[in-house]
Amino acid sequence: MRSIELNVVPRPVGESPRRLRKAGELPGVLYGAGSESVCVKMDAHEFNKSGLARAGAHLIKLRSAESSLDQGLALIQEIQGHPVSGTPIHVDFLRVDANKPVTTSIALAFTGRAKGLIDGGVLQPARREIEVRALPANLPEQIEVDVTALGIHDALHVADLALPEGVEAIYQDNFTIVSVLAPMVEATTGAPTEEAAAAAPAAAAAPAGS
Repeated sequence: MRSIELNVVPRPVGESPRRLRKAGELPGVLYGAGSESVCVKMDAHEFNKSGLARAGAHLIKLRSAESSLDQGLALIQEIQGHPVSGTPIHVDFLRVDANKPVTTSIALAFTGRAKGLIDGGVLQPARREIEVRALPANLPEQIEVDVTALGIHDALHVADLALPEGVEAIYQDNFTIVSVLAPMVEATTGAPTEEAAAAAPAAAAAPAGS
């Protein structure tokens, strides 16, 4: 995984997040790797332009005038978005050690056109991400899942995934990732039932007034 550089500055704990956002800055917090939590801030435009808000794992190389932060590595643990606009309003960073494996969630990207879709089936993803463990540099931004070979009633499970070298999926049960469901047959409006169709000839043959 390539790293994305991000400039961060330590901020006082009592500094108003709302005031920061009005000034074009984005508040955040950095924690993990056995170190104390540090409140930070960054340029909101730089963060949004970097693509870090997109789905997927991103390895971040921190840049800072503060020596304890500069050159540090981190992953995004959580992004809090505005309830209306969805714009990031706070970011949690997880500090990582380049030489120690980390566990994190990686987004799944479904590729190809399943064979079952040609026969009217419906592709049904059961998971959009999975938990993996790997060295930070080996973490993929996303994991591609090729569904081309799936026919109706076929499924892919987590153990079927082709993971990059050095990446291990974390799971206990071999859960379903994606499947192809059979097409749903809609009843034709006004079509007679089997019982009604069978009763029709008998009713026609019955004498009038019986």
